[in-house]
Amino acid sequence: MKWEVISQEDGYSRLQIEVPWAEIAPDYDDLVAAYARRPLKGFRPGKVPRQVVAQRFRREIGEQLTQQVAKRLCRQALAEAGAEAAGPVEVSEVTWEKGGSFRFAARFFPLPEFELPDYRSWGAGVLEADDPQGALSRQLLELVDFHVPWQMVREELVFEGQTDFESESEVRQAAERVKLMLILKRLAREEGIEVDEADVEARIKDKATEFGTSVEELRAELEEGGGLARLKDLLLAEGTLGYLLERMQEQGE
Repeated sequence: MKWEVISQEDGYSRLQIEVPWAEIAPDYDDLVAAYARRPLKGFRPGKVPRQVVAQRFRREIGEQLTQQVAKRLCRQALAEAGAEAAGPVEVSEVTWEKGGSFRFAARFFPLPEFELPDYRSWGAGVLEADDPQGALSRQLLELVDFHVPWQMVREELVFEGQTDFESESEVRQAAERVKLMLILKRLAREEGIEVDEADVEARIKDKATEFGTSVEELRAELEEGGGLARLKDLLLAEGTLGYLLERMQEQGE
């Protein structure tokens, strides 16, 4: 795999990735095999030639190939570069041809570098609060100081359906939400905390039941609107806060 990270003036970083076909051929073959099981007029079930399947479902296969391969390659390239995305990674300029290279560009905000306070200075009064997670969140916001990129604040406002960027209270609250998420992502990285896909699926199932819709419909809606990445961030934040509270409780015993 070839990759290059380029810093941009707007605070984003651009990741250019290229891999030889051999690295993604198994993904492509699995997708073709899956589509070959679909009924196709003029052919008996399961007897459609691979080349016919590949041609008939080229667009669908290409979209799914991009979705699953690009995410994996982005994670791999970022790990090799020693970088981490602060938010969702936007994939674009995808080009591929069977037997050739798979190329694409990805844009992301790099996770800011900042100093974390000594763990022993956290938690005064947190465990005694009515809302320990909320108390810990407020303490982290007070203890950690760094500049939150405006573009990330703006994206947070837009996602929440807030378009009045002149409202100081809304902007401040959005900036605090972004800042807290970035702090928790750094803590999660240092403590080796990750989101389990099983937890993501369980939360989607719970929300689908709550909203009276199907799991498949809700997952599709989340994937289309960027909500899936946001859900993973939420679960990561919850898991990290829970981990910190457990550490505090152990220290106090």
